[in-house]
Amino acid sequence: MPNRQKFYIGLGISVGVCTGIGLYLFYRHQRQIALSKINRPVTPPIILSSLKSYNDYQYADMTSPSEIDNDDSESIEFFNETQIPDGSVPLTPDQASILTRFLYECNDDEEQLHCVLTSIANASSFKESQINLANAGCITRLRDLLLKTDNEITKCKIFLALNNLALNDFAITQFSSIVSIVIKLCCTSPSNSLVRFNGLILLINMSVLEYLHEEYMNNIYELGLLIESTIKNEDEALSSGKILVNLSTNKLNLESLLKITGVELKPIMNLFTSKIDQSPRSEQTLLRFLSFYCNLADMIINELKEGEGDTNNNNCSWLFDPKPQRQGALYFEFFNNDKQTLARSLLRPQYTSTQINSQMKRLYQSMDKIRQCHMDLSISSNKNDQSTVITNENSLDTLTDDKNVILTNENLSSDQA
Repeated sequence: MPNRQKFYIGLGISVGVCTGIGLYLFYRHQRQIALSKINRPVTPPIILSSLKSYNDYQYADMTSPSEIDNDDSESIEFFNETQIPDGSVPLTPDQASILTRFLYECNDDEEQLHCVLTSIANASSFKESQINLANAGCITRLRDLLLKTDNEITKCKIFLALNNLALNDFAITQFSSIVSIVIKLCCTSPSNSLVRFNGLILLINMSVLEYLHEEYMNNIYELGLLIESTIKNEDEALSSGKILVNLSTNKLNLESLLKITGVELKPIMNLFTSKIDQSPRSEQTLLRFLSFYCNLADMIINELKEGEGDTNNNNCSWLFDPKPQRQGALYFEFFNNDKQTLARSLLRPQYTSTQINSQMKRLYQSMDKIRQCHMDLSISSNKNDQSTVITNENSLDTLTDDKNVILTNENLSSDQA
């Protein structure tokens, strides 16, 4: 056989062997891919249905890059095999929407609901997540859950989620009606319970910004009952004091805050000063209530000073009328003579805490100013009642039509001039 033919035959065999090997490797590779697809976990149908309205996002879209790269990152198992972020990083708008949707999907499964609430609570510590969750309608959903659930753990986890969200200027605009719900839950929950403890913390955070203050004022009597019920518990009393201090920074709240009952100065002073040497918390609580009193006193003084330039005392006329006030209302602590005298005897700096002594001195001086302003305005009001000044011709014509009114020549000449 010629050498040329041998060469071509050898070349053909070599090509055939190489092709066979290539086909074998390709087939093996395809088989491995097929096997990996068969063994891959399948997302349960309920997850797919919950994601359907959000453009069929898959789990990869819900997970941050840091969680994918870090094998040790914590995540929460949801619906057996699907995982959601644990909230250690800010949520994207899509993740916040999907997480909010999960609140609707897992109504009947408390364990899964608690997992979602924990993730929301963790994620809402980030400002970006707070805004995205608010835009996704999460706050409204949390409020609805709070109204319908009877599970204490669920309530506490909702409180934790709302606590962080309440500190965002944008998110707080969606907290409508939550204040009244939380006050009611705290009032009906026993002392020392987790529901009351976490509810009071939420009331503190919701009172930091003035946006919800009107809702507190609309529930002022219920709030007073809640605060009165917390006085004998150190932890709860400190929370109540913080709520009152926050509310007393808004001058629009003055009239409503003076209607609160159960926060009289004498029992508060006696209770917390008796414990002040044994418990630093009692010192902090007393300091909060004294600060609350001082803030109210400052607002009253400003209100009375504004009334000095008003001859009819319209601006502060309500301060002279105790009739609408309930028995034991805070109003009488500032305007009742006996209460004022008692306060003067109680507010004597005698403690090791310079802060408490300073607040007591401040309140003592403010009480004196209120009493003096009140007396001056009362005298001025009495003088105005005893003399009537006619200032225009229309008033004069009106008076001449009344047969019971006698006009002197002096008034006539003065008015005509």
